[in-house]
Amino acid sequence: MSKTPDTPEPAQRPLGERVARGAAWIILARFVIRSLGLINTLILARLLVPADFGIVAVGLALMQLLQNVSDIGVSQTVVKFRKAGRVTFDTLFTMSAIRGAIVCALLLIAAPIAGHFYDDPRAVNVFLLVSIVPVFHALINPRFFEFERDLDFSKEFMTTALNKLLGIAFSITIAVIFQSYLAILAGLIVSAFSQTVLSYIVRPYLPRFTLKAFKELFGFTGWLTGVSFMAALNNKLDMLFLTKLIGPTNAGAYYLGDSIAALPSQEVATPIARAIYPGLSELQSKPENMREAYLRGVEVLGLIAMPAAFGSSFVAADLVAILLGDQWELAVPLVKYFTPVAGLMVLFSATQGYAMACGRTQLIFLRELIYFIIRMPIFIWASAVYGLMGAVLATAAGGVLHMLLNLSLFSRISGRPFYELIFRVRRSFAGVAVMALYFVFIRPEIDAIEMLPLLPRFVCDVAVGAGLYMIGLVGFWFAEGRPAGVERSLWRQISSRFIAQ
Repeated sequence: MSKTPDTPEPAQRPLGERVARGAAWIILARFVIRSLGLINTLILARLLVPADFGIVAVGLALMQLLQNVSDIGVSQTVVKFRKAGRVTFDTLFTMSAIRGAIVCALLLIAAPIAGHFYDDPRAVNVFLLVSIVPVFHALINPRFFEFERDLDFSKEFMTTALNKLLGIAFSITIAVIFQSYLAILAGLIVSAFSQTVLSYIVRPYLPRFTLKAFKELFGFTGWLTGVSFMAALNNKLDMLFLTKLIGPTNAGAYYLGDSIAALPSQEVATPIARAIYPGLSELQSKPENMREAYLRGVEVLGLIAMPAAFGSSFVAADLVAILLGDQWELAVPLVKYFTPVAGLMVLFSATQGYAMACGRTQLIFLRELIYFIIRMPIFIWASAVYGLMGAVLATAAGGVLHMLLNLSLFSRISGRPFYELIFRVRRSFAGVAVMALYFVFIRPEIDAIEMLPLLPRFVCDVAVGAGLYMIGLVGFWFAEGRPAGVERSLWRQISSRFIAQ
């Protein structure tokens, strides 16, 4: 059936609309994949024993660390080099294949060492089998990432959901038949294999081995590898010290508290930040338009991340009790103090996409290096001296540092003052201020809410907090004379759909 004249092709739609559609697909994909992963874990937990998960986790942890520290950023490179030809794609494929082979070899070498270190022959099998996964990941069709470049995330959603379903089905089948830890690994291998095969089905391409474009690409991918290496150290290394410094119980509380603290802002804001990068890359030849598009993206992130993060901080105790239970009270301080900082970090997370779109990956590496050099010694010292609370406060302080580094990164790339970023989210800060005034000064005096059961009290607090945030946000927008921005776009959408009717 032919398209009507007023139905534009995807690539012809306005950039903002395509970014919004892309973000919606990413959010949907994250929700579906996380839901499937949770279902898979719950089923396997009833078929296997805890020791099975423990021995597999060892191999997965090392594989993920090796994958992270060696990531060459194939997808980001495809998005950046928008006019890439066969030589570029084939070089990316070759570089990725070499990386996969190296990671595989390191895991194979580690297999007998792991068996001896953990005094468990199953560890050898885990490392041998898990080494297959990075090989399949490395052979993914580089042209598949053209969908991301063109802001068409629907293909990624379909292929990711399908390979996840195949992996889960295979994993559960093996667990039912054999009740062995091998079921977990079998599911991972099948999922990785199907992901690679599907990437060639939805975007047919036959890559060849060559490194002809290596020199052209290395200036970009080389720094991205450095960024991945430093990010892996920043995200993974602290847990290796923490268990020794504050004990396994406190470390467990820190780990789960950190996971919860990141949820409110990242589950929605991170997909938006990811969708912004291809949009910025499309504007490489128009630096002023790129900067304005980035600032508009920060406005959107502020609209979502700020109320979610600060609101979660205000209801931290009830949030932890609902998600984890009363026995996890130790995790409350991390959620309370780090969640707002996590929201601020996500607020400026699109800065990395802005830097990549401008080809300034070396500055991202320097940011991560400075962050590691300053944060890690402080984190270790605070944890050793002050225990769990020291780790919590050091993590919050590290988040503030990362935010300041992002502000500096924006200023250096754009040539604009750093406070321009903060000014663009001023109305979000106003909404948060109204919400904070209520929770700090008024809410403690309302005994009727405090006496409610846990879940109704939580729902009531969330509803009131969200309402007050919107009052502050919209009220400040009206006070400014309803200037152009995200609020005006939303107001037009609401007016056209409801008020006009």
